[in-house]
Amino acid sequence: MTGTSRAAEAEHRAYRRIVDDVEARIASGELRPGDRLPSERELVDRYGIARSSVREALRVLESLELVRSAPRDPRGPLVLPVSAAPIRRSLGLLTSSGTISLPQLVQLRMVIDASTNLMAALRRTPQHLVALERNMARMRGLLHHSYAEFGRADLEFHEILADAAGHELVRLYGEAVREAVLELIQRTILDADDQEAHKLRSIRHHTAVFDAIRLADGPAASRLARESLYQYYADHVGDEDREIMAALVRECGGRIHP
Repeated sequence: MTGTSRAAEAEHRAYRRIVDDVEARIASGELRPGDRLPSERELVDRYGIARSSVREALRVLESLELVRSAPRDPRGPLVLPVSAAPIRRSLGLLTSSGTISLPQLVQLRMVIDASTNLMAALRRTPQHLVALERNMARMRGLLHHSYAEFGRADLEFHEILADAAGHELVRLYGEAVREAVLELIQRTILDADDQEAHKLRSIRHHTAVFDAIRLADGPAASRLARESLYQYYADHVGDEDREIMAALVRECGGRIHP
């Protein structure tokens, strides 16, 4: 190994010490959202490494969206809430490379959304019901606006359900999968002549889901998720994948609507 290679390896080990340590402290709950890491100078002293290694570690932590720092901020980097961003980036790479297809994403979403709705029906609070009602009113108000605006409100509906479900893994993966599916399919939707029909169908579906959630009817809320996703995406997949989606609908007692 050359002197340059040894130096590069030493620097890599140095900044990985900070990255690994911060990740472990976040995972253990020692560091929570809103906490601050020590300043650059304090990190240099604490770990006994060069400032360049500290800055590289912070760049890696920021790229993972674990912390955020501002230039010349005398306070240390801010610890951020755990987000779906890393999962979303991984899914983006897998979909853009063709490793994961739209049918696979939709089938996974059918499983996740059905589970989310089921748990939301059992765990929702009055505050969640109010938030869902407000969201549906907003969607109705966006009926004649752009599909991009309407789509953001649609995603918000699912985010409220995920919060009501109270399962962090389901929330994180559900968010990432929904956005990956939307990114793959949105051009087809945006170019469609019947955008308003898409919006009305979405509003009717959300109303039915809300009623099931309000009544704490988990099986109905779960079934509605799979039926709607089948209806929405069946025409965009091949015969074999469509049959798998139909089987997922039938598994929870749902019907395939013509």
